[in-house]
Amino acid sequence: MRSVRRTKRQEPTLDELKLTLRNTGLRSTAPRLAVLRQLLHAKTPVSHGELVDELAHHGMDRATVYRDLLDLTDVGLLARNDLGDH
Repeated sequence: MRSVRRTKRQEPTLDELKLTLRNTGLRSTAPRLAVLRQLLHAKTPVSHGELVDELAHHGMDRATVYRDLLDLTDVGLLARNDLGDH
């Protein structure tokens, strides 16, 4: 019996993320790339507040993260979910 080797899904490269942003009409900024990368690593849905906490070491403030989330959602790269935990 042959064993099947499963490969781990590869993370997009920085150039691929930049191209994805440009293809949607968004500029490829460091904050947007940081938000995308953080969300790619998330195993569960992430709130705005959690994302702000995780990206604080990049010097990003709440407003920047919020605007980037809105922009990424508007172009269809993200989906917003209301989990009713307000």
